[in-house]
Amino acid sequence: MAPLSSADASAMATGHNQRLTLWDRLRTIPPRLLALAASVGILTWAYWPNLQNLYAVWEKEPNYSHGILVVPIALVICWQRLADSRVSWTMSKGSWWSWTILVAILAARAFAYERNSQWLETATLIPAVASLLLTLGGWPLLERAWPAVSFLVFMLPLPPLINGMVSLPLQRIATVGSVFMMQLSGLRVMAEGNVIHLPDAPPDSRTLEVALACNGLSMLMTLAATVTATIILIPLPMWKRVVVLASAIPIALLSNIIRIVATGWCYNLIAGEGAKKFAHDWSGWLMMPLALMLVGLEVWILSWLASDGGSTPQAVDRPILAMFPPDEQ
Repeated sequence: MAPLSSADASAMATGHNQRLTLWDRLRTIPPRLLALAASVGILTWAYWPNLQNLYAVWEKEPNYSHGILVVPIALVICWQRLADSRVSWTMSKGSWWSWTILVAILAARAFAYERNSQWLETATLIPAVASLLLTLGGWPLLERAWPAVSFLVFMLPLPPLINGMVSLPLQRIATVGSVFMMQLSGLRVMAEGNVIHLPDAPPDSRTLEVALACNGLSMLMTLAATVTATIILIPLPMWKRVVVLASAIPIALLSNIIRIVATGWCYNLIAGEGAKKFAHDWSGWLMMPLALMLVGLEVWILSWLASDGGSTPQAVDRPILAMFPPDEQ
């Protein structure tokens, strides 16, 4: 065998040291953090059929198309809360009774499955995640992560009963509000049920139907999720968070009414089916940016009316892994 050159020996030693360094880094990961990652993977595998059904709803139902972004946003919220340098905290061991809570939630899921209640079965995923965090990290971990867990509610569609109860009133509010705004802006319109007549429009554009799909529920759900994520991720006083969150409903309704009014004016000014479709599509695409602009305007007005005041807590500089200490031997 030919002797190794000094360059080859140095390269082998460098590679060996790099492997040792990587292994040493892996060994520094706290066992409880690895257990948390493994448990989340097992829970995801157990609820995989429910997640597939949710994904199908997100793809087919425009009211819940925002659901595909809920889990990534929840992970960002959780990471920000865990890595917040202004708060010093450390995980603790979960009590034995926390396991009984997790078992009870999984038993409730089995009961819902036997009763063919798919929505309730899927909804048990959220308390199961919370119980898992409590089991592995105790109250300190759950206290830091609960906003992210609560945000997962937005990935669920409304129960069918509530969806039917909410859709029809929203449809009526959208019709009445749009007619009022059109008349206020100088457009001659008449309402017949949920159909808006525009006598001065071209002959093929004199009827604008506020369909059930245009009731604003999709805007309401999407904006509620967006506003909730905003007030969690952006530091704001509690009273401002409450005001902004409460304003999500009127802002969603106003944005939907503005959309219908804009469509009505396009019907009145533009002739042809292609122009009508173009106006309807563009008004729908611009509805969410308009709602977000209204939210931003509201936050600016609140900041102008009252300053935040108070002092910022002193930062506590610590690495992220310091929150997950190794288990005591």
